[in-house]
Amino acid sequence: MSLLDESRVIDFWGPSSASPRFVAPPVLRWHPTAATASYDVAVADRDRVVWRRTVTDPEVDLVEAWPALGLGPVDVLVRGFDDTGAEVAVRAARRFWRVPGFDGVAPEPADWTAAVHRAMGHLVGPARDRVDDYEGDAPRSVWSSFEDTPTGVRGRLGFPSLHNPSFVLALLGYADRFAGAPLAPVAERQALAYGDWLLEHTLPDDWRCAGLSPSTVEHGRIGGLVEGHNITLFRSARVGEAMLRLFAHTGDERYLARARRIADVLLDLQQPDGSWPYRVDPRTGAVAEAYTSAVITPIRLLIMLEPLADRSGADRLGTARRRAEQWLLRGPISDGRWEGMYEDVPSVQPWTNLQNWDTNETIRHLLGPDCDLPDRVAHAEALNAYIEDQFVVWAPEESPVQVRCPTPTVIEQYRCYHPMEVHTGNWLASLLALHRSTGKPDYLIKGVAAANAIVAGQHDHGALSTWGFDTRFGTPLLARDWPGCNAVAVSALLHWSAYHADPAGYRPSAWTV
Repeated sequence: MSLLDESRVIDFWGPSSASPRFVAPPVLRWHPTAATASYDVAVADRDRVVWRRTVTDPEVDLVEAWPALGLGPVDVLVRGFDDTGAEVAVRAARRFWRVPGFDGVAPEPADWTAAVHRAMGHLVGPARDRVDDYEGDAPRSVWSSFEDTPTGVRGRLGFPSLHNPSFVLALLGYADRFAGAPLAPVAERQALAYGDWLLEHTLPDDWRCAGLSPSTVEHGRIGGLVEGHNITLFRSARVGEAMLRLFAHTGDERYLARARRIADVLLDLQQPDGSWPYRVDPRTGAVAEAYTSAVITPIRLLIMLEPLADRSGADRLGTARRRAEQWLLRGPISDGRWEGMYEDVPSVQPWTNLQNWDTNETIRHLLGPDCDLPDRVAHAEALNAYIEDQFVVWAPEESPVQVRCPTPTVIEQYRCYHPMEVHTGNWLASLLALHRSTGKPDYLIKGVAAANAIVAGQHDHGALSTWGFDTRFGTPLLARDWPGCNAVAVSALLHWSAYHADPAGYRPSAWTV
């Protein structure tokens, strides 16, 4: 409960309200305040006020201030006045950093294929620390999402509904692309092992979310960390995608049955507005945390299942999918609230933890063959502009981003403000789709640079740096890498290298990253 009269407090809101940094000039918005006739907005660099405006609406576009600002910290002060000139609103100030953007330089391609082979050798390697009884003979990252790469010491925490599908897609993608490589049969076996773990580890039959896999495991037990006994509901759709990939690869009906069961639960728990809740109690389906922008993951699963269903089933899936698409269009595509994505992040206030994972998935859906939303390409390019402004580190910069790593690279989210190989890979897959759809050369240039940055962060032993490969030290400062994140980057490199080699011959897959 606020100790001040909130109607008198200038309070920033909206997609620019919590951003630590901008490439392009933002529009800042705040809630209107009582008895306020005008607002004075002053903008300062590190030394002095460089721009000032008086506005009557509770927002200001900083496009005119931008030429007066260099790179580095920017402070904005907003004060509210009545008709007599008296200050009547509780003032607000905020700081952000202006950072460099795309320089247009076209780099030479690195050897992406060699990097993929080295990364695959790391991903399929055995555990190098204690193997607990509950692990059995499963691949080393089934129960553990992160490890210290130099020593092999693993964390006893996993997010299997996120990372196991990432392994399935990367390992099968590698085995298909390099069928004659020595690691191909190993990759295929491990892909099946990750998938079979998801088949065998499901929630109890008498629960409303029966048949779904857990989204968090800790010390060999279901649940833990932030989620407790809850699950991240939309993540089950990613498991469904992996099941369908395994079904396509093997013809084993068990995988198709599991994907259909996941879809049934999602249809049951879809909300009247077409969205899905972020976290639920899997026993009852009760909503634990309501908002997530990530409806695209269920949308993708429903699309994949439609041609495999009878007429009645396809109609049901299609109706649910179209309701979700309309929510997506009215919601985050329009208002920019891309939030509620990760299992290890607690509930936050709106707009304070924007991210880009499902934004990238939405870009690829908009540009794909199964989307008939209006202005698809324009929406996709606008979403990419948001990612490039808020999350792409284009060059070494003065900002809250502390890592000095190869660029361009992509930050995860405001509450985990690190550039990571996984998100650079996710963006790389979107750049492929954007170039393929528009033919604009900048997307190809950016893609080459992003792929180069991923492989420039590769350890000597093959792992891709999750937390940033420090160019000063020639090694990461933090080497607790996430193999499942490596897997996403590997999938992206597989697709990108094939596309770059033969754009006309490239055939997009339903399964990307």
